[in-house]
Amino acid sequence: MDDILLNLIVFAALAIVGGLVFVLVRQRQAQSRQEIIQMAAEKGWQIETLREPLRWGERLISPGWRLEATSRASGRELDSGSSDVAMQTVWSADQPGPTLLIGERSSQANLGSLGGMLQQQVLQLALGPDANGLTEIRAGSAAFQQKYMLWAQNPADVRLSTQLESILLEWKGIKPIIKRTSAGLTIELQGAHLKTAPDLLRLVDLGETSLKTL
Repeated sequence: MDDILLNLIVFAALAIVGGLVFVLVRQRQAQSRQEIIQMAAEKGWQIETLREPLRWGERLISPGWRLEATSRASGRELDSGSSDVAMQTVWSADQPGPTLLIGERSSQANLGSLGGMLQQQVLQLALGPDANGLTEIRAGSAAFQQKYMLWAQNPADVRLSTQLESILLEWKGIKPIIKRTSAGLTIELQGAHLKTAPDLLRLVDLGETSLKTL
């Protein structure tokens, strides 16, 4: 068997494998989409498909909240030829209140005042003017304090439930950022576009628990 024929066989095999993988991925995506549609129908939620030139995803809407899971392309090509895509999932509700932020604990060990400055910069990026006057509040169980940071203007503004702590402590993957400001309550997953019914339902559960607790 000459090299040309061998190469053709290898290319054909790779093409068949690639085609099978593509078909399986598309089938899985279609199945996940159908499961989300069914979940929304059972829960009485509206579902919208977002299709824009550089942004795509899904939106779920209920009487008390809305959820958007999206991917956004910058339109620039990277050196590898692929596009720069940013993903996020945001749950939001019209429940304003005193400023509060809950997020994954970051390590500022041995940074001294520089660590404090970095934290303030992060708060400003996350909350804008609403970050003024925030201080870290020690609340919740020891396990919760080890994994999460809670910022507020007044300790009296902080209310945690064991259910909310349990959801956050058991959370897998990218940790959520819970923000409450004068504009409302939001929960963000930066870098994650949730695409399955169980993942979306888990975020909705966190959101509805936050509404009852915070």
